[in-house]
Amino acid sequence: MLTERQLLILNLIIDHYVEHGEPIGSNTLLEESNLPVSPATIRNEMMRIEELGFLKKMHSSSGRIPSILGYRHYVDQLMAKKRELSFEDIRKQVQASLRVPYKEAQEIVESSAELLSYMTNYTALSIGPEKTNSRLTGFRLVPVTKGQFMAILVTDKGYVESKILTIPHAISAAKIQKMVNIFNEELVGLKLMDVHNKLQVEIPRIIDKFVGNEIDLHAIFRGILSKMDSERIYVGGEMNLLNYFNFEEVNQREKIKSIYNLIHESKDLQELLVPDHNDISVRIGTEMGNDLLSNFSLITASYDSGHNGKGLIALLGPTNMPYEQTINIMRIMRDELSDSMHGFYQNE
Repeated sequence: MLTERQLLILNLIIDHYVEHGEPIGSNTLLEESNLPVSPATIRNEMMRIEELGFLKKMHSSSGRIPSILGYRHYVDQLMAKKRELSFEDIRKQVQASLRVPYKEAQEIVESSAELLSYMTNYTALSIGPEKTNSRLTGFRLVPVTKGQFMAILVTDKGYVESKILTIPHAISAAKIQKMVNIFNEELVGLKLMDVHNKLQVEIPRIIDKFVGNEIDLHAIFRGILSKMDSERIYVGGEMNLLNYFNFEEVNQREKIKSIYNLIHESKDLQELLVPDHNDISVRIGTEMGNDLLSNFSLITASYDSGHNGKGLIALLGPTNMPYEQTINIMRIMRDELSDSMHGFYQNE
């Protein structure tokens, strides 16, 4: 276990690396810290800390940088302290952005990702409240141009999805309205999972019986539902990922492409963004179980929307991010996002 002096030296090295991004040797550390010990003592302590796995060398003649284990120890200290820093200016900025009169719940969720990315210069992700308990409250077909309609689907959680579709001129307005009526009579009030199931077999039979199969409207309906699921994750500042790659290294472009694919692949991303209900979760490098992200850290926080379920916000940034500041920003965002979502649903 680290002694008190070794812990102090480790923290100083991490603070230096976070600020400068460079290895540090014993002489430089002594100059920056004014510790009341000799360079030889610091050198010996750094060697011992490295032997314990908290530091590493880039090559034999370089100074030390933090290892993943070192970052983990550093973050665990911050999480244990939970110090209340003065971030009133940040809180006010978040409040000003999230407490405007939004028309839809997903607008708040999307804004949170954009704002979180703006405040940190990292890639931010946000997920809306769970939709498994959402119920369908309405389905409409609104004429747009001749032969074109906008299909609109609304849930009780404030989610709205739409899709433009073309309907053959031969289909009468009465027949179109009949189809809409069938959808509303059979599906409104059901949970979305039940709507999915009913669209597979029962609804096509009813449509064919009373209207015919001139237009596959139930397939369009399923497509809108799938779109709702895939667009549940919002990404802000994805271009910020480019700041943490050395393009002179081999295979960097392929790695960037793979990470971008990961961010935009709903299934893989949801597996990575596992909610942690114990306040803030920090996973560093290899702790994420994905080689693509070995040089990144992921900070996640669940926010509460009351009866409307839980959502999640996340930040993906370099392992040498300023954890104390970033974790406090995440706490502020989580709390204000919860308040904003509560307020939205209360004012519906």
